Amino acid sequence: MYSDPALIRKNFVKLSLSDREADLINAFCAYSGEQKATFLRDLILRKAEEVLHVGESASGGSAMRGSNQSLSAA
Repeated sequence: MYSDPALIRKNFVKLSLSDREADLINAFCAYSGEQKATFLRDLILRKAEEVLHVGESASGGSAMRGSNQSLSAA
């Protein structure tokens, strides 16, 4: 069914937000049209890559987000 079973997103995270934080995220998603889960996943992965220096390439893009690879030991 899947070309690469390692890419199946099956790990869940629960995140608690204050009303103000939730309102800010809801406002951004309403403005951008992006889904909340997608926005937060991309934001978290981008920050993790930045801190861990993962996915750096000559083009400056992220190899992980571009190809949906899972995080591996850095």
